[in-house]
Amino acid sequence: MAMSSQVCALFEEAPERSAGVRASSLYSSLIDDLSQLNFADADDRRAFPPTLHSMLARHGLFGLTIPADRGGLALSLQKAIELISATASFDVSAASTLVIHNFLALPCIEAAPHLPNQEQVIRGATRGDLCAFALTEPGAGSAPRHIEASAFMHEDKVRICGRKIWIGLADWARWIVCFARASGHDAKGRLVGVLVDRQAPGLKVTHEHRTLGLRGIIQNTLEFQDVEVPRAYVLSRDQDGWGAAASSMNRGRIGVAAMGLGALERAIQVAASYANHRRLGKLRMIENSYIEQLFGQMVLRREVVKAMLTASCRLVSGQGSPNVHLASATKVLSSEWCGLVADQCVQLLGGRGYDEGTPLAKIYRDARILRIFEGPTETLLSHLGRCLLSRATRDEIADLFVSLGAASVHADAVEELRGLDETDGAVLIYAGWLTTLGLAQAVMTAGTFTASDCATAAADLVSTELAAMRSRAPTRLSVERRTRASQTLANFLQDAACSIRSPVLTDDYLKLVQYV
Repeated sequence: MAMSSQVCALFEEAPERSAGVRASSLYSSLIDDLSQLNFADADDRRAFPPTLHSMLARHGLFGLTIPADRGGLALSLQKAIELISATASFDVSAASTLVIHNFLALPCIEAAPHLPNQEQVIRGATRGDLCAFALTEPGAGSAPRHIEASAFMHEDKVRICGRKIWIGLADWARWIVCFARASGHDAKGRLVGVLVDRQAPGLKVTHEHRTLGLRGIIQNTLEFQDVEVPRAYVLSRDQDGWGAAASSMNRGRIGVAAMGLGALERAIQVAASYANHRRLGKLRMIENSYIEQLFGQMVLRREVVKAMLTASCRLVSGQGSPNVHLASATKVLSSEWCGLVADQCVQLLGGRGYDEGTPLAKIYRDARILRIFEGPTETLLSHLGRCLLSRATRDEIADLFVSLGAASVHADAVEELRGLDETDGAVLIYAGWLTTLGLAQAVMTAGTFTASDCATAAADLVSTELAAMRSRAPTRLSVERRTRASQTLANFLQDAACSIRSPVLTDDYLKLVQYV
């Protein structure tokens, strides 16, 4: 290497080492502070520990990847998700706050340089002015095509009308990034993102959702009743708000995957500690061969998820955005396996696992939402399957496999699906799983995304999962079989209406008025 190159390398490595030291120190101090908080009581009260917000702000965690000159920590995506994962190991609600603020809402604000007082807004956000992300609606979920909230465009103002549900941080937020359908004489009818002050006249926080898990973070319904904001607060000036939303949600999937990793790791820790002390006859529980194998599989799943997250952080676009297909696959695998491991750990502890006095019951409840947040598993699998099969997008998937050195894995998947109905929902889900597990297999065999000595065993686990899935490959269903399945459900509903006289089956209950 030439002397000039060596000098350049030294200057490039020094800041990187310095950043690594800072991140390591931050990680240690964060763990120390989180360990002092009582998240179990917070879960019962459905409110965070009073000092949590100030503690997260003191550590700078409300500006994880924001540049230092704007008040942020300027961390790499890898270091940011490590902090999120660590936080999730204590409380998934707290980690969810960091994901919503840092990965969903703030990037939309940061990408709008025309925004009045953008610097002040971002600096305030890094110091603790929470930002919420309002996309979900009663009749649409997060599907952009069905969003009905409207943003009527005047010359200098925007008037927003509509309702949003399940909005995390809504009642605590200083700013809300709201997505609505543009209307007006110069509107293109596209989705737009608008930054709204929480105190804006006409914006009302109404129903508080009492969710199965994530009890520490507040989630509300938002009512926009002729809320007017300056037109300069439209974040997407070209009226392509969905592009901004999709980019944030893609990064959000990485955050959700990191949350799943943290919760999965904590579940294994708790269960292993119990099994190490609990005796079954003459042996400790952890010495039972079946339980040994079960823990071994849990640890291997953790290794795969960790490697997938590392790969997602490294394979980014020129704009720093994670690869959308790899991010989706990582989120699917992390959330599904986190739920599986949490369930297995509860089972291992028996009645103690079901007792709210142990952390596992809370982890079990919190983990359930991860399979829904930022795209339900089935939606993401269908998308991945469609991308694998569609001529318009198959090259994107192919290029991703090539970049991981696994072109043959992609070719085998395409060949296997040849001849199946590309419009069949079961085929799309199956193709999505082929893509997800195929990418996991590619990441584990690449050898560049994990330093673990059990990487080979983890790759074998993925291969086993693929083989098991292929044994259930979809086949063409005859019209008769599909009709029979439909008739079976119809017969059950008719029978239940007569034999199960529970209020749960009354029309009023099933209407779920506040959602439908």
